[in-house]
Amino acid sequence: MKLMKKGLVAFLGTACALSMVLSGCTKPADATASNGDKVTTEETKAPEASSESGSKVDTSKAVELTWYFIGNGPQEDVAKVEEAVNKYIAENTDLNCTIKLNCYDWGTYPDKMQAMIAAGEKFDICFTANWANNYFQQSAKGAFVPLNDLLPVYAPKTMELLGDDFIKGSQIQGVNYAIPANKEKAHQWGLVIRKDIAEKHNMDFSNVKTLADMEPFFQIIKEKEKGMYALEAAGGESPFRLMDFDRIGDEKYPGVVWNDSKDMKVFNELEAPETMEMFKLLRKFYQAGYIREDAATVTDYTADQKAGKMFAAVRSLKPGKDAEESNAMGHPYIQIELTPAVISNRETTGSMQAISATSPNPERALMFLEAFNTDPVLNNLINFGIEGTHYEKVSDNVIKAGPSGAKYNPGTGWMFGNQFINYLWDNEDPNKWENFKKFNDNATGTKTLGFVFDPEPVKTEIAQCVNIWDQYVLPMESGTIDPEKGVQEAIKALNAAGAEKILAEKQKQLEAWLAATK
Repeated sequence: MKLMKKGLVAFLGTACALSMVLSGCTKPADATASNGDKVTTEETKAPEASSESGSKVDTSKAVELTWYFIGNGPQEDVAKVEEAVNKYIAENTDLNCTIKLNCYDWGTYPDKMQAMIAAGEKFDICFTANWANNYFQQSAKGAFVPLNDLLPVYAPKTMELLGDDFIKGSQIQGVNYAIPANKEKAHQWGLVIRKDIAEKHNMDFSNVKTLADMEPFFQIIKEKEKGMYALEAAGGESPFRLMDFDRIGDEKYPGVVWNDSKDMKVFNELEAPETMEMFKLLRKFYQAGYIREDAATVTDYTADQKAGKMFAAVRSLKPGKDAEESNAMGHPYIQIELTPAVISNRETTGSMQAISATSPNPERALMFLEAFNTDPVLNNLINFGIEGTHYEKVSDNVIKAGPSGAKYNPGTGWMFGNQFINYLWDNEDPNKWENFKKFNDNATGTKTLGFVFDPEPVKTEIAQCVNIWDQYVLPMESGTIDPEKGVQEAIKALNAAGAEKILAEKQKQLEAWLAATK
């Protein structure tokens, strides 16, 4: 796998400034949550329907906003949290709205949203990304409200937090159809590993530099931890991600460049020798019994993890990812970085909130998101639940699980708006947000950062290739089929479906963009 060697792009100016922006918060004032406990809030309110914010929408009528998002599935205490959220909104903002929270698990959410959007069902806000509830595909279908004209009026503080470069980096043909989360700005592929199991067997990972280096440890798990899978390799969320191609457009159809490409040649990643090496390694692991036999058909890859059946899995890492994984899944983890930190288009569109085109109140929905991104009390209430019930304060910004912590734990703080105002769990590094800044500062930007591929000229070919990708490539990502045969069959089928036309279109658009940005 090739690595990036180029300098950091100007995009990082925004990332560098984020912690400075966030440290300039106003002095906290006391408010009261629905359970009667004191909570801390900033002296800020959502935009009012006044000339001060430029808002023209009438907020005199109360509305209910519905929000769909991905996470640990339906939460037992969601009604209690909604009550607390709505009480806080009524007493501390001018939104004049209530919120309905709808959390679906990782396997269910994409299909749920696809069905709702296809049926034209009314809702207000939903999570979207380049990997779930596909941002590019849904935007092209007209599922989301264009936000360019609305953002300066109803979400100016959110725009300031994100910065122009990140706002523009998430546009499609110059249009924002969703608001990116304010979090880490780079990805770094590596492993999360069960800490308790590793310590039980005195494992030393100091010499682990590649996935292949993990084989002796996987063998120990197979022999001594019955019922545990050594390596998660679910289709679409597998060790194949360690290749870290700079992907042009969506996943599940060919066309990538290397992160450090000199000629910016778009190629079919299945034809790269490095891809064959990876698939052979996964095949070896599968045949050795390190990967579950039905991995190719698994859709909810978190089920095994929550059940304590997973030893290691490839994840997009960042400072404190191991602690986040521990808190979300209920088991202790450590992390091992295997690729460099990279800023790509994957990050600008990797975690977003969109407003549905069927929303009766798009302006009100955007006003709510503005409040959510800037008000720590509202943000943390939705993220962590009710103080004294779902969590307890250790210090001003540090919490631990409360007596009913298991009854409300969406587990997706990285997805929810502005992570820099989130509480920290007591097992997290108190310098986490400073570490995020360093992580962003030290990352390298891809040469295609800001380029968005328009799939319209080859949409028919893409649709055909996606089906073939699922048929041939996903099984190889889990080691289920022999890549010596599968790769060539996949390439042949993809070419018959129009892959070469897709590659040519990607090359054409990329070259035009490169010429325009020189």
